[in-house]
Amino acid sequence: MKKNRKLLVAALLAFLLVFGIVRPVYGWNSHGMTLSYVLQNESWLSKYNDITITEYLYKDVDTAPVNPNFQIKYLDGEIGEKTTAAKILTTYVDEPDWDMDTELNLSKLQILTGGSQGWRHQYYGLGFIRLGAGPERVQYWFDLAKKAHEKGDDYWTFRFLARSLHQIEDLTCPYHTVPAPTGIIFKNIVKLSNLITMGKNHHYNMEEYQGQQIALSNSDWINCLTQAKPLDVEVKSAEWLGKYAAILGRKDVKTLWGLEDKFFGSSISGNKEWYYDKSTVGIAPQDSVQAQYDAAIFKALSRFSSFSQTFLDYAKENLGL
Repeated sequence: MKKNRKLLVAALLAFLLVFGIVRPVYGWNSHGMTLSYVLQNESWLSKYNDITITEYLYKDVDTAPVNPNFQIKYLDGEIGEKTTAAKILTTYVDEPDWDMDTELNLSKLQILTGGSQGWRHQYYGLGFIRLGAGPERVQYWFDLAKKAHEKGDDYWTFRFLARSLHQIEDLTCPYHTVPAPTGIIFKNIVKLSNLITMGKNHHYNMEEYQGQQIALSNSDWINCLTQAKPLDVEVKSAEWLGKYAAILGRKDVKTLWGLEDKFFGSSISGNKEWYYDKSTVGIAPQDSVQAQYDAAIFKALSRFSSFSQTFLDYAKENLGL
């Protein structure tokens, strides 16, 4: 038993070491566009339809390192102009992907998650192995939102919440919680270069396909987001919620991987980088493999919606919004 356990650890670490160097670290395609449908369930945000855009004045408390080339952008207006909570959330929920977390030295193990961005946006669980700081970042941005709220700064309260929300949503993406099914890892461990390519193909094509269907305003996909309900759980902390999201998503990778092989074809698990032709894919015919694949993604996207709603409701209650 101990020998098998050591072999498992060695195999997984070898896989992650090489796979992590080129592993994609983005989660869902366009958090903002996807979140816009979820916010239809958050009517309380209408209380915040007259927020003044304020200058970033949080260097004294926002002390975690960021890419030195990262610059604060104002995409919803100029400082002093008005905006809304919903616009802040949908505009800046993508902000953590704007190279904020790249080019950093955060952990000796960050190579196993594709670098510093992967380290902050993922939370791998492989057996008893845990890698990544995604849940910690959920808590970090939530704590800064609390500080902004204590200052009476609604703008940065919601902008920090948007960043925290991004982290939660990343952790609902199955490929941010485990890189590939364990069986696939062992089957291909002697062909690491092939394994790397397979993993990248599955991740990229899943998120591109998800983004395409949302952009098409496919009603089944939109309903998946708008009809999901908040979780019926007691949220112990923002970090706890992030870990819970990751735990629920890990078991879905095996199902997604198998359906991707069937739907996209053998090229996705070949030894060359491959991207599907978006012009050939539309709405899924009933009872097709594509429909099965859609249903598998719906399961994860429903979590995206449920966890986003649960997080915002938690913020409303704990920050007194």
